Amino acid sequence: MRNNNTSGNKRIKIMIAVLTAACILTFTGCSTYSSFSQTFINKPESVTEPAFTIGVIEPQSGKNAERGKAEIKGIELANSIYNNVDGYKVNLVKVDTQSTVGATETAIQALIEMKPVAIIGSCGDASSLAITDYIDDAQIPTITPSATNPLITQNSAYYFRACLTESQMGEGLAEYAYNALGSTKIGVVSIKNDTSTSALLDGFYSKIRELAGKKSKAIAASAEITSDEEEMKKALRDIRSAGVDVCFVSMGAEEMDTFFTNAEAMGLKGVTFLGTKSWGDEAFISMMSKHNGIKVVFPYETVLSKPGDSEDSQSEEGQKFRIEYASRYGDADIPTDNAALGYDSYLLLINAIHNAKSLEGPAIREAIWNFDGLKCATGVFSFDKTGNVVRSVTLATIRDGKAVLEYTTDSEAQAKRLEEIENEGVGSNQ
Repeated sequence: MRNNNTSGNKRIKIMIAVLTAACILTFTGCSTYSSFSQTFINKPESVTEPAFTIGVIEPQSGKNAERGKAEIKGIELANSIYNNVDGYKVNLVKVDTQSTVGATETAIQALIEMKPVAIIGSCGDASSLAITDYIDDAQIPTITPSATNPLITQNSAYYFRACLTESQMGEGLAEYAYNALGSTKIGVVSIKNDTSTSALLDGFYSKIRELAGKKSKAIAASAEITSDEEEMKKALRDIRSAGVDVCFVSMGAEEMDTFFTNAEAMGLKGVTFLGTKSWGDEAFISMMSKHNGIKVVFPYETVLSKPGDSEDSQSEEGQKFRIEYASRYGDADIPTDNAALGYDSYLLLINAIHNAKSLEGPAIREAIWNFDGLKCATGVFSFDKTGNVVRSVTLATIRDGKAVLEYTTDSEAQAKRLEEIENEGVGSNQ
């Protein structure tokens, strides 16, 4: 009896094996086998969402931390809105330059080890110059939101710039002075040995010569001074004596407070003062509350609107940036140039990756070169082959304690190579 049972059990096992094989062969011949196999034969592995990394190299400590953190806020805002490109999740990896060249070099090497497909940063000229060789060797397209030194993009095959250069801003100020205001009596007051505004002044003088003619006397007065108050007073007397109605001055908030106080004491009226992009900083705007009778105009690349503009007259991306920024950071947090340019740098990269249909550096770089009027929050973007943006210059003035749009240039400003700037020289009669 035991032998019969054993024999029967063997026959049953054989029959089960044959039926199982037949079932598997049947499922193999149809599309449902894959799901059957995953469900009943193989334990499915968890599916990870495909992703790529964009690196962010910015100062989060040290002297440039305020600007670096502002750019990060713009980048993170853009990432929160646009965090998927063609089915790929976009991850951000941030490293701190600590506002020093040494720490920047350490940070970029660590960042490259994380295999980002592109990089955003840095806000400092010195830090940006320090990483050019590293990103070129790794062939990683990189965009600086705000560093303006011409050598950053000129010496690199993979570096791009979202902001305008100083020389482009200078050209914009000159067009405003000569074309918009119709001034033929322009003054220039610069600070001795101040290299930070030399490129802006070069662009300003170059554009005035182009518009008015090389032999024009449109520059009616010029002075190179220190921040000494007596020298300021002498420059102001020269301005008044020459009948200047537009004057460029390259000083910061504290010095301009003294300068404007003396201008008011002299009864100097009807002069529009042109300045640097630093005049859009909170400290300068706050200082101007003491000088409400003086008009100032300066380059400004954040999202601006004219008083009374309707929402329809503002760019869609600009509207989105303002609304989402307020929602994320609060109405009291006013976005700066750095925040807006950080936001746009991210938009430029994800659009390039989408257009390239590739995560390879050379393909992404080519896609950035091929932008033809890409609309972002701060304006419309195209690039030249040296990685500089080609677009109109936006100028702001101050009303009711806020920077508001004053003028947008008719022409798109082309960035000049450093040797072009140096060969043109500085001077009203050159």
